[in-house]
Amino acid sequence: MNKVLKITAIVIIIAGLVFAVYKLFLQPEKKEGTDIIKAQENEESENTVRREASLPVKVMQVNRGNLPLRLRISATADVWEKANIKSEVQGKVTSINCKIGDLVKKGELLIKVDDSEKKLDVEARKANKLETLSKFLVKEKTDNPFNLQLNEKQKKELDVIESNYKQALRDFERGKISEIQLDKIREKYEEIMVFSGTKREEVLKATEKLTDAIVSLKKAELDLKKTFIKSPFPGIISDLKVSRGEILSMGQEVLKIINLDSLYLKGFALETEIKHLKNGIQTRIKFDAFSDQYFYGNIQSISPEVDPDKKTITIYVKLDNPDSLIYPGMHAELDVEYKIYENVIKVPRKAIIVRGEGDRPLVFAIINISGSNGTADWRYVELGAQNDEEIEIKSGIKEGDIIVIDGQLTLSHQSRVRIIK
Repeated sequence: MNKVLKITAIVIIIAGLVFAVYKLFLQPEKKEGTDIIKAQENEESENTVRREASLPVKVMQVNRGNLPLRLRISATADVWEKANIKSEVQGKVTSINCKIGDLVKKGELLIKVDDSEKKLDVEARKANKLETLSKFLVKEKTDNPFNLQLNEKQKKELDVIESNYKQALRDFERGKISEIQLDKIREKYEEIMVFSGTKREEVLKATEKLTDAIVSLKKAELDLKKTFIKSPFPGIISDLKVSRGEILSMGQEVLKIINLDSLYLKGFALETEIKHLKNGIQTRIKFDAFSDQYFYGNIQSISPEVDPDKKTITIYVKLDNPDSLIYPGMHAELDVEYKIYENVIKVPRKAIIVRGEGDRPLVFAIINISGSNGTADWRYVELGAQNDEEIEIKSGIKEGDIIVIDGQLTLSHQSRVRIIK
């Protein structure tokens, strides 16, 4: 048993000696190889750090140009020509010649109402007119109660009276005399004309009720025309509220029509901005529906009243709409260009950041450009006029400089940068 233990101890000692030899003679060679690998990894890591130190930025070249000052005004599109067409007669709809979205011409027939009763009424009125006309002609030939023989003096007096009456009509239109004064002058004029025989024919027509017959016929003919519902102007049908066979009542709304060519924008400016507004000023327009597109118009008119509650004034902007892209009710923002600074050095507002003592404005210019790499150069700048998009630079950079417009927030002076598109 002791012999077995001794043999086991000897084996353990020999194994320990073998391990020691391995550590002493073989391990250093492995260490050398590991150090080489680690050195290579460190070198690659340093190269990666150097590459990552070149921060990506977007740049632009500084140029001169015009810098407009603008007022931002909220507005809504509308049209000058729009109508809710209502029926002026009672009757059944026999035909509808349009649908929503149709382009129609002025005077085009849109809806037809049954006209059979109106035609009968016209025929009855014509017959009544013929009957009264025949009585008038008989009376006119056999009865002459008026003295038609006027001497020269009477004719001149009549001419003066007629001239005075016509002058009174003009004075009334201009507001120089009242309606009561005009009525008195008219009564005297007509009285003299009747007794002089000048209005003999009119008197006879009234006596024989021919005038009433003529008026009744014209009214019946007018009612017949009202069974033809036509477009009052060129436009687009925006709503249709009746169907074929429906019985219309007097005054019932049948359709809506708008003329998109008469489109305008109604905006509301603050009363403090009135001094910058005048007719003809160019206006840049952006609609919510076309956020990536600008339209242009001009101020057409300005309301002479200020809203006492909102302290705003209404402006109207004319806008051409040849492609009918803009519809009434669309919201827009108006940029009214009330003043323009010409030929100035300007940069986008996003290029300006604030740093340093006193929060001074600055831009980063790119110098030592080689290929797509360069160095960021911190430049304090003096600002001038500005709008929502651009700022005038009075000093600090010059025309032709390359400046950073995106990615400058993480830059510092002399940072290495990589220019990207």
